[in-house]
Amino acid sequence: MRLTCALVAVAVLSPLQSQELTVPASWTARTTPHHIIGNIHYVGTVDLASYLIATPDGHILIDTGLERNAAAVLDGMRSLGFDPTDIRLLLTTQAHFDHVGAHEEIRKLSGAQVVVSAGDRDVLEGGGQGDYHFGPRYHFPPVTVDRIVHEGAVISLGGTSLTARLTPGHTKGTTTWTMVAREKAGRLRHVVFMGSTSVNAGVKLVDNREYPFIAADYQRSFRVLRNLPCEVFLAAHASAFGGPRKAEAARTGTGEAAFVDPDGCRAAVERSERAFDAELERQRTGSAGGR
Repeated sequence: MRLTCALVAVAVLSPLQSQELTVPASWTARTTPHHIIGNIHYVGTVDLASYLIATPDGHILIDTGLERNAAAVLDGMRSLGFDPTDIRLLLTTQAHFDHVGAHEEIRKLSGAQVVVSAGDRDVLEGGGQGDYHFGPRYHFPPVTVDRIVHEGAVISLGGTSLTARLTPGHTKGTTTWTMVAREKAGRLRHVVFMGSTSVNAGVKLVDNREYPFIAADYQRSFRVLRNLPCEVFLAAHASAFGGPRKAEAARTGTGEAAFVDPDGCRAAVERSERAFDAELERQRTGSAGGR
């Protein structure tokens, strides 16, 4: 669900099956696909991010959005001149319906290997079943996992390497991916595809029988994120890192430099951690309504 790196909480959705959920229009509205930096491209919708990392040996796709967003992602790739059947690796930041809903359709089309952390494997393969908080209203097509990554694992394709940094809490397997991208001018930049750190409405941080160590996981994740070198800050929701504004700035003159934002990265992590701390304190003191 939503990364609060402006790190805002996800809207509460209507109690229907996932394909019928009332979601913000920005989650499905198409936007112009665009280059970000180096070999990284944005092919998601206005707010649900999907990132294409192009290499000579095939491509890596991080997050696919809602099930209904598959066509938008695939059309976005084609409009930039990339063939979706060349996707070789399919990654995710978190196994929630709004970020992996189109995984199975894109996997079937491309034959890509699905890569996920151990904490999210069962949820992805169960199509949402087994999620510690969300029930069948938020299910999605199940996806067979080909490869499990653990903390610090490196996956490589065509000269590009991404490192998995486990940042659980939002889901048990939330994963932040990092890589280095080369600007057109030749400078190397540290890129962070940050896993969500928001606390969804109704999630128990105290005495959670489904996820006893949830608070400790969140706290560890913030420590990891605070210490990552981060110059280009990307997230599961474009609004979390000012994506539309940065894309317009890049288009109208500043180019790749529009996405270089180390201060924004640090500030987003700090805001999210403050929000988490406040929610944890509310629940510990019993002011969360007894949930």
